[in-house]
Amino acid sequence: MMQSSIPKRWHIDESIYDAYTVDCLTMVDTHWHSHFLLNLFTEGEGVQEINGESYPIHSGSIIIISPLDFHRNVIREGEKVSVCAVKFSDKLFYDSIGKLCSLEDFPIVTTLYGEDFDTAKMLFSLLLKEQEKKSSLGADKFAANLIDQLVILALRAGGCAKRQEQYSRVRRALAYIHYNFRRGIKAADVAKHIGYSPNYFSAEFKKETGVEFQKYLQELRLDFAMNLLKLSKLSVTEACFESGFNTLPHFSQSFKKKFGVTPEKIKEENR
Repeated sequence: MMQSSIPKRWHIDESIYDAYTVDCLTMVDTHWHSHFLLNLFTEGEGVQEINGESYPIHSGSIIIISPLDFHRNVIREGEKVSVCAVKFSDKLFYDSIGKLCSLEDFPIVTTLYGEDFDTAKMLFSLLLKEQEKKSSLGADKFAANLIDQLVILALRAGGCAKRQEQYSRVRRALAYIHYNFRRGIKAADVAKHIGYSPNYFSAEFKKETGVEFQKYLQELRLDFAMNLLKLSKLSVTEACFESGFNTLPHFSQSFKKKFGVTPEKIKEENR
């Protein structure tokens, strides 16, 4: 275990997953991730604030957040909260977990009891050991299977039922977009990722979502920027670029058009 020192933004780079344990001894300020994150709380009590809502945490609590979610830990002075955590990429999401839930289900917040809690701790123990031998034959596949089982335990405890609809390539594209929207991605990038031509992807995306790709991407960035301004200490300029916009004038104009108020006004109201 190590004392928590969590930066405002974490990036998973090229890794499919990264598992670790951490002892949180003080409050961790609002931050977000460019990947999915699963936390299993094994000791202590506190509060996890996710997207502005508070959830009590204790031994057995399990939380899974997506790249769109903001969170922070609120811990009483003198309290220690121990966490087993694994961050994983969108690839693992759409290859397996995305067939059991959708992005709309996040954040997932629930509690494991008894045998399920013991099983989750055992799975994490195996995951940490497997991570130490990543070069071994099939190590990534074995680790991905362990993460799948952890997510399934959380979904079952939260009452989520298996989805019956076809897991289309457009839904796979949505996972990729939600994972990468803060970067300068284009429709051609997403199309290549799922094996479609750009024109065919654009047509299929609009047919399945009801909106054009560029509009969907901008709405996603604007909603993210709104949360940044409300829940973080970033300035308007920082929120603009963190959300994936290239220029401040375009960001401000688009923001006011969508929300009817300037980003500066939102920042001032939530200072």
